Amino acid sequence: MAEGPYALTEDGIAKDPLAFQQALRSDPVKMAALDKEPEVKAKILGDDIYAFQELLKTVYDAEKKRITKLHNSMAERTIDAQRASATVPRNTVQLYEQLRESGLQYGPAFRLLRNVHTPDVS
Repeated sequence: MAEGPYALTEDGIAKDPLAFQQALRSDPVKMAALDKEPEVKAKILGDDIYAFQELLKTVYDAEKKRITKLHNSMAERTIDAQRASATVPRNTVQLYEQLRESGLQYGPAFRLLRNVHTPDVS
């Protein structure tokens, strides 16, 4: 969790809402981002602390759910799903050369990989 003026409680509300608002006001980058969202800016920098805290809690909960879903989806990938997404063949000689350059030296007896595929990220 963030420390200082941006510190949040375990349920996602600001520990010190006034310090949080003041820190936002003094940060030109964050203020520029808020200027693009006038309704959000009004809630965050307005006098209604309850509305401000509710907005923070809503965003916090949504981000927490997003991260949990991401972790769960990665953990649930089967070997078959991983294999299906790895469609680009990789040169194993080049792979072992890159490993050697990074400090990992696999001698000929330990070079067991013959068929390597990676996901297409283009």
